[in-house]
Amino acid sequence: MIQRGLYLLCCALLVCITSQDQATAQETPLQPPTSSAIQVYLTAPGKGDSASILTPSELSVSIDKQPAQVTSLHSAKEDKLLFALLVDISTSEASHAESIKKAAMLLFQSLSTGGNQGYLVVFDHQALKSKIPLPPPEARKAIDGLKFGGGTALYDAIWETCRDILSRTRNPDFPRRAIILISDGEDNSSHVNHKEAIEIAEKQGVPIFSLAAPNPRGEQILGEISNSTGGRAIFDKDLEEGVAPLLTAINGQWVLSLVFQQTPDQKLHSLAVKTTQRHVSLPAPAKILLR
Repeated sequence: MIQRGLYLLCCALLVCITSQDQATAQETPLQPPTSSAIQVYLTAPGKGDSASILTPSELSVSIDKQPAQVTSLHSAKEDKLLFALLVDISTSEASHAESIKKAAMLLFQSLSTGGNQGYLVVFDHQALKSKIPLPPPEARKAIDGLKFGGGTALYDAIWETCRDILSRTRNPDFPRRAIILISDGEDNSSHVNHKEAIEIAEKQGVPIFSLAAPNPRGEQILGEISNSTGGRAIFDKDLEEGVAPLLTAINGQWVLSLVFQQTPDQKLHSLAVKTTQRHVSLPAPAKILLR
């Protein structure tokens, strides 16, 4: 009888504990997915290449087609910029050498203001990169002495610049970084393809702003490279005339802060940014790294 009584007591206790666990489980709400935040730089050219004014309420953003919340939006014009000016000095650009030099000098001088810093990268079949940011007089001297000739490794130059100069880890104090590219878009010597060049720019958060003379092949390639990374491509017969709208695009960047529900996984995810404003396109990175 004693053993049977102990057995019944244990069963009663087990039932009681199980009931308490079930009640506790019912009372404890499910935790919502952890939100993560990220900053995205986008370009907002308006009608006639003028800068646009944006407000958060006019934007809708999604990551992998899932809505993301806009928490803040401000002009990036006053944020210090770390840039790399990439100049194509291959044989295909030799006929435009003087125009390229003048445009390169204008761009480097105009961007080297405030807290901005710039590297110079020149490339034909290989890329030669300044080891440190250059003051405008040194950049001018280097540009003035450029000699044109050789093959073209455009994609390698972009890839190496993102890896060696403008990477996130190398520049924690410069969240705003960009490539300024003067090239006709031709490539006959690279070891990576244009998709790999775009991918590393997306991973490192580096928009590419391109300047070139009009040509069907170049417009297609440079347009894809610039649009996919959140930059802009300007095509003008007179490269010096193309400098002003390119500077407008660079100075017209905006910083978009987002909160999203996806788990950061150090992988690229699709991004879509739309605005209700008419005549305004929003070149934003096609993909962003969730980190």
